Amino acid sequence: MEENQGVRSRFVQVSTDYVFDGQACLPYRPDTPPAPASAYGRTKLAGEQAAAAHHPAPLIIRTAWVYAAQGNNFVRTMLRLMAERDEVRVVADQVGTPTHALSLAHAIWALQGHSGVFHWTDAGITTWYDFAVAIQDEALRLGLLTRNVPIIPIATADHPTPARRPAWSVLDKGSSWAITGPARHWRHELIDCLKDLTA
Repeated sequence: MEENQGVRSRFVQVSTDYVFDGQACLPYRPDTPPAPASAYGRTKLAGEQAAAAHHPAPLIIRTAWVYAAQGNNFVRTMLRLMAERDEVRVVADQVGTPTHALSLAHAIWALQGHSGVFHWTDAGITTWYDFAVAIQDEALRLGLLTRNVPIIPIATADHPTPARRPAWSVLDKGSSWAITGPARHWRHELIDCLKDLTA
């Protein structure tokens, strides 16, 4: 902890799966050498390096696929598109783990007494396509959607984005879970998020 005008504070840098190139087939460990494949990934890695260079003991937390009941994110975008369109096309060849922002916030709080690089996402793995299917299934069950629309799996090449996303971005959370305890499965966190939207 640092003393700043009587306030005890910690330096926390939230980073991303984009610091890896997505070419692996096993979960990325915190000590895996980064190899960002996009400008976004390079700038996030630069942020990590600056935190380490200018603070004696920063907490760096890499996460992925973050969503919440508020703001602009994949879950809210899917709900809007599923309500507006007759079909939705979603990338099916990128694998990772969705992370509920509330889950991440709890993890940051639990890790705030530590320093170094940690990985945190919810448990399990999926594709964006399967994530979208789960969103629709649970939203229909909760009454957030009133109709079932076809969800079409597509390749990354058919949906170009400004920042090249890693095809594989599963993170090894062993070191963080040893402190916080295992995360809940991403689907359970998704249900909680969608329930917040019904309140």
